[in-house]
Amino acid sequence: MKYRTFSHEDQAAFAELSGDYNPIHIDAVAARRLIFGSPVVHGIHALLWGLNCCLEDRTDDVELRSIKARFPKPIRVNESIGISIENKKDGSLSINLLSEGSVVTAIKVELSKSSQRNSGHLEAGFPQRQEPLVLLDDEIEVDSGALELFLNVESATQMFPHLIRCIPPVQIAVILSTTRLVGSICPGMNSLYSELNLLKSEPNNNPSMTYKVTKLDRRFGLIHMKINAPELTGTITAFRRPEPQKQANCLTLSGETEENEFAGQRALVIGGSRGLGEVAAKLLAAGGADVKFTYYQGEEDAHHIVDDIVSQGGIADCFHFDVLNPRVRPHDVSINKWTPTHLYYFATPFIFSGVKGKFSSRLFETFCDYFVVGFLNTVSLVKDLGTSSIFYPSTVAIDEMPTNMGEYVAAKLAGESLCAYLGKTDRQICIYNPRFPRVSTDQTVSIMPVTNHNPALILMNELRAFRDSSHGN
Repeated sequence: MKYRTFSHEDQAAFAELSGDYNPIHIDAVAARRLIFGSPVVHGIHALLWGLNCCLEDRTDDVELRSIKARFPKPIRVNESIGISIENKKDGSLSINLLSEGSVVTAIKVELSKSSQRNSGHLEAGFPQRQEPLVLLDDEIEVDSGALELFLNVESATQMFPHLIRCIPPVQIAVILSTTRLVGSICPGMNSLYSELNLLKSEPNNNPSMTYKVTKLDRRFGLIHMKINAPELTGTITAFRRPEPQKQANCLTLSGETEENEFAGQRALVIGGSRGLGEVAAKLLAAGGADVKFTYYQGEEDAHHIVDDIVSQGGIADCFHFDVLNPRVRPHDVSINKWTPTHLYYFATPFIFSGVKGKFSSRLFETFCDYFVVGFLNTVSLVKDLGTSSIFYPSTVAIDEMPTNMGEYVAAKLAGESLCAYLGKTDRQICIYNPRFPRVSTDQTVSIMPVTNHNPALILMNELRAFRDSSHGN
C-alpha cells in the first residue's frame, strides 16, 4: 500500500492552485479553535492525489465519465494515510484513503478513452486570493452564481503529474473549482465539504462553472448545490461548520465571583489562552487572584485575554510554554521573580480524534504526553518554585466510556492515578482532580445537536472547592 502525509507546505501550494484559502486548511493558529482542533487537508486535495495514484501506470488519454467522492472523516496535516485501489466488475475504480484502518476519503470513478485534450476557456494563472465569505442561512438558501475556471498547469503537474498527463485539463479545473466554491463562496468561511457527484456532459464554450443551492437543512446546516460546467455536471453536499466557541468576557464572568475570594493566590494557569483554561484565568482574576497563564499557540488571543482582565481591574500576564518540552527550567515559569502558589493544569490536545470501536496506541501515547508526562514535568517545575496546590481537571467520560474516546479516557485515568501517586508520595502537595461534564468550549462544538454545560458555572464550583481544600497548604 502506498502512503502519504500532507505537509503545511503541500497545503499552501494546493490553496494557491485551487483558490481555497479557508483557514481550517492553512492556518494552524485559527484551526486550533475550529471543529477538528488543527488544520485538515482539503478534501479535493486528497481526491486528486487518489486519482493521480490510480493513473500512475496509464499511458493513454482518458476522461472522467463519472466521479463520486465522500469525505467522512478529516485528514489532519502531517497524518499518514494509505491508499487502496480496486477494479470493480462494472469497470469502475474504487479508491479508498485510509487512516489507521478507517476510510477518510471514498472515491468511485469511471473512466473512458478520450481523443481530445480540449482546455476550453481556462485561465492559465492562479485564482485571485479572497477572504472566505460568511453567509447567513437566509443568504445560503437562495445563493447562486458562477466561478471562472483556472488551471496553472505547471503547478498542477508538480502535484499531480499522472492526472495532468491523462485527464482533460478542463475536467481538472472544474474539480478544483468546487473546493473554492465550498471553502470561499458558499457556505464559505464556516464550511465542511462532504460529497461530490459529477457526470460527464457535453463540451461547451462556457468559461465558468455555475452553481445554485437547491436545499438547506437548517437543523444540521446541510447544504445541497447543483453545479454545471464544461464537460461535467453534478451536485455538491457541504455542511455549514459551527463557528468557534467564544467564552464570556471578564465583565460578564465577574458576576459569578465574590469580591477577593481568590485574593492571595498567585495562580499559574497552564493552557489559559482558550477553553476551560481561559475561563479559569478570568474567574480567578475576577476573584482577586494574581494570574499568569500560558499559551502554546495563539499569542494574539492570549494578549487579548490579558487586556480583558486588566480592563476590569484584574491582574494578569501571559507567556509561551510547551508542556511537552522537558528542557524547560524552573525560572522559565517565573516572571520577574513571581512564583505561583497554585497550579491549574488545562493543557490538552484535541480530544475527539478517536475512531469508534478502535483503540489507537499512537493516539493514546499523544494523550499521555499531555495528561501524564507533560503534567508530571510541569508539577516538577513548580514544586521547585514552592508551589504545593495543584488543580488537575479530569472528565466524566471515564464513567461514560464513549466508544470513540477510549484513548482519551485511558490517558485521563492514568492522569488520575498519577495524581493519587503524587499525593501519596509527597504529603506537601495538595492535588484536586474533579471530573468535569461536557462543557461549551472549542473542543466540544459539533454539527449534531449536543448538550454542553455552561463552563463558568461548572468551573466556579470546582475552583471554590479547590480553594477550600488547599487552605492548609
